Amino acid sequence: MSLWQHSKYIHNIKEYLTTMKKALLPVFISAALLSGQAFAQVIYQDDTNKLELGGVAVLDVAEPMWADEADLSLGRSIFNIAAERKMANDWSIDFKLEWDQFVNSPNSDSSNFRNRLSYITINNEDLGNLRFGKQWSAYHDVARYMDNMVIIDPDATPIYSEGADGGFAATGRGDELIAYRYSQNGLNVSAHYGLSTDGYNAELTGEKVSRDYNYAAAVSYDFDFGLSLGTTYLENKVKVESGSSNIGLNDGDSQKALTFAGNYEVDGLKVAAAYTQGTKIHKAGLFGPDGKWADANAFDIYTSYLMDFGIKPFAYYSSIDFDDNSVGATGKRDIIAGGVSYAFAAGVIASVELHSYELSEFGGAKSTENGGGFNLIYAF
Repeated sequence: MSLWQHSKYIHNIKEYLTTMKKALLPVFISAALLSGQAFAQVIYQDDTNKLELGGVAVLDVAEPMWADEADLSLGRSIFNIAAERKMANDWSIDFKLEWDQFVNSPNSDSSNFRNRLSYITINNEDLGNLRFGKQWSAYHDVARYMDNMVIIDPDATPIYSEGADGGFAATGRGDELIAYRYSQNGLNVSAHYGLSTDGYNAELTGEKVSRDYNYAAAVSYDFDFGLSLGTTYLENKVKVESGSSNIGLNDGDSQKALTFAGNYEVDGLKVAAAYTQGTKIHKAGLFGPDGKWADANAFDIYTSYLMDFGIKPFAYYSSIDFDDNSVGATGKRDIIAGGVSYAFAAGVIASVELHSYELSEFGGAKSTENGGGFNLIYAF
């Protein structure tokens, strides 16, 4: 189910509702949303302290491949709590906890209750901030330009390629991170270091893959006219229990991603694009149990337009060119996707998304897989 992860909704809701605030619905989006927090309500605030609670209810009804008639019906709720305390000399401290609860888990062996974020931050208005715990990674600070789709995940930009929330490789919400961020006059700089942590068991062999260490750095610049440009590099050093090949990974291998990306937003229009040079960070063979981590070069592009009456059509194209003889991945995977979202009430968004995959990751004849789905969210 690696193409059908649902771990990114809070971020996507934030991006969409932020645009809606600028163009259409200024009355129901809190200031916390614009400052980088997920959708939330301020429960208590005084001159020193602030407490926020928020969440989202999500419903997905999707069919990854129409030919297989394999419906996915998924409902879940997301809840978060955040607090901030101001201190002297422009210092402050904050924390955030966020969980989701599945009504029916997308995988029978998955937990129905999951921690999404869990961090504490030390902030200084002039020096930046230092954050500890499970959090959005430094890699995601630039890769997030492509984190826009409703049903499928970005493919060429490997945010959720591992089949979860990007926690192990720290491409999305990274596990066990220490991160530093600094922003001033449009310039954004960030870096993180990931501690050793448990990973996952390989689907075929059952061997355990874990993280030895992880690091990433990112730099971007936001221009006044709506353009943002950035680059980021990530390396994830892995350990394989037996030392033998494990779905394309050997003990001591490093998964690497170098991504260049841009994002342009003005008057309801959004255009984003990214190019990634990857080492063992893209997975070839996403359909079925024989997926293998492989070297690849990839690019993707996304565009959307928010109309005055709340309808937002969107389109996405992704192309991955695999080049890894060690696992037999020398072909391509292309994706074309598109759909429409509609905000028909305060905090309520309905979306329909269709997609088509052209697959030849391991060479040979190309095959085509089509699918689509419906998504409904209620942010509170």
